[in-house]
Amino acid sequence: MKLMKFSEFSGERWAELQLYFDTGILPVTGLTGSESPDEAEAALTRLRDLLDLVEMPFKGRTVTYPALHYAAEGAQTIERVASGLKAGGFRHVIIVSLNRSYQADLPSVDLWIVPEPDGSLPAARAVSEAVQAMWRNRREEPDRSAE
Repeated sequence: MKLMKFSEFSGERWAELQLYFDTGILPVTGLTGSESPDEAEAALTRLRDLLDLVEMPFKGRTVTYPALHYAAEGAQTIERVASGLKAGGFRHVIIVSLNRSYQADLPSVDLWIVPEPDGSLPAARAVSEAVQAMWRNRREEPDRSAE
């Protein structure tokens, strides 16, 4: 099964498959606009690597949306988009972000996948366990961190 991107669903196809794709993934680059072209490219490459930790193992259950590259309002912008994804039918929303400072307890975000405090990528196993725990968790306030 291949990775599913938002652009691969027509209205009819989404209505048919929505039951199987219960998790929306929102990549957040966290660019400021002051990056040089090579810095922007490096950030996009790091985001891709971080995104691979959740996209690859869970293809067939997740849909990846276009990356939010500039989020001047930080958590407010992320919450607005995540809330829209939930209103659109996703039961779970995962934020994959390079910017740890955006990480907040937001009502519409079920899980944050962010780099470690030292900037390294989290272990694939830790990400996998966090995603699976999110899916198993039926409590009102799920664990929201893959740290």
